[in-house]
Amino acid sequence: MRFIKPKSLGPESIILDVRNEIEYAHERLALPHILIKADEVNPEEFMAEYNPKGDKVVNILCTSGGMASAVAEKFEAAGYENVAVVVGGIIEAEYEGVQVLKN
Repeated sequence: MRFIKPKSLGPESIILDVRNEIEYAHERLALPHILIKADEVNPEEFMAEYNPKGDKVVNILCTSGGMASAVAEKFEAAGYENVAVVVGGIIEAEYEGVQVLKN
């Protein structure tokens, strides 16, 4: 399993936010991202829609990294190795200075 620091993310990154709607409503990345709850992620459908060539890394984000790791394992079990967990999640992103929008 790969890990990526939040400050390494950019506008061209594929970012999958796996938090629930309540967490997301409080704060979210200002970067482009896709929100799908962890228990609703289907690796095959996600890759077909957002990474059809499979040439980009899917960066998985949650609050602190635990749930993102579980979702990354789902992708790997389905045969997709090009996934990375965003270390420390949204908490670390804000700490590193990545723009986070809050409500």
